[in-house]
Amino acid sequence: MASNDRLSDDGARDLTGRTVVITGASSGIGWAAALAFARRAAALVLVARRRAPLERLARRCEDLGARALAIEADVTDPERMHAVAEAAQAAFGGIDVWINGAGLSLWGSFATIPIAHQNRLIAVNLIGVMNGSHAALRVMRPRGRGVIINVSSFGGRLPMPFAAAYSASKYGVTGFTEALRHEMAATSAIAVCGVYPGFVDTPTDIHSANYTGRALRPVPPVLTPERVAEAMVSLARRPRRSVRLGLHHALAAPYALAPDTTGRAVADLARRFLLESGPDAPPSGGILYGPMREGTGARGGWGQPARRRAGRATVSALAGIAILAGLVGFARHRLAGRPL
Repeated sequence: MASNDRLSDDGARDLTGRTVVITGASSGIGWAAALAFARRAAALVLVARRRAPLERLARRCEDLGARALAIEADVTDPERMHAVAEAAQAAFGGIDVWINGAGLSLWGSFATIPIAHQNRLIAVNLIGVMNGSHAALRVMRPRGRGVIINVSSFGGRLPMPFAAAYSASKYGVTGFTEALRHEMAATSAIAVCGVYPGFVDTPTDIHSANYTGRALRPVPPVLTPERVAEAMVSLARRPRRSVRLGLHHALAAPYALAPDTTGRAVADLARRFLLESGPDAPPSGGILYGPMREGTGARGGWGQPARRRAGRATVSALAGIAILAGLVGFARHRLAGRPL
């Protein structure tokens, strides 16, 4: 943002009256982000495929003292994304922050999932981010300032077995975000930031496409959507390269040391957790091709007691994987005669 931006007492940018566009706002992280920015008196443009929950959310934001505009749109449609940007400019005079928050997940063995579903996931998760960023820049570039926040995932840093298309989409978001960040830094004051959460307690368990044969469960430890939303507020006020949230990122170091050992161990854990435990469930495309009425609001309702019990078991397993990978990496360095 420009040097004449209003600053609060702590030196961060004041968000009062700033225009914030949020895609994927009808549930989950997007819903929580809207309320978080509303509490800072921002002017909000809320975007998703479901008009009714968007309008409810807009009223809640207005009750908190914000101005809010609800727009029904699909992020895979570039013309609609440019229309959103034009509506934001017409209503509020510009765009200060654009959050590409719309995204889906798809679980199961790659070979058993219809390839059309996987292509659609890429369109939403990656092409949707590109469409949104392109629309945002049309408004931001003439002003030479703004913040774009792209929601990736820890699955955009570490491959996720039994979610191969999801990993591909999020690795794509990571690469796109990094490349665009450096491109904008060379020509403007527009900041491009990435958010990399672990598993989050959102309605994604009913929205996700599921070909595991089992009911989906978040892999603990699970973040709250409000924590991710506050990270976005922090980036809007003090832009920086990225924010990583959740203990799942602890696997990055052992994966770098021993990718094959770590990958096989994670795949085994995922197989047992996703494919071999929990209640049976029929195959489902979730909301890949259209929204559903169920699953609004920020949280998905995964119970806190269950989260604590499963979390202890999963943290122990992750720690075991990290120790094993570290030992393998150490042994490989020793056998190769290289210093650590």
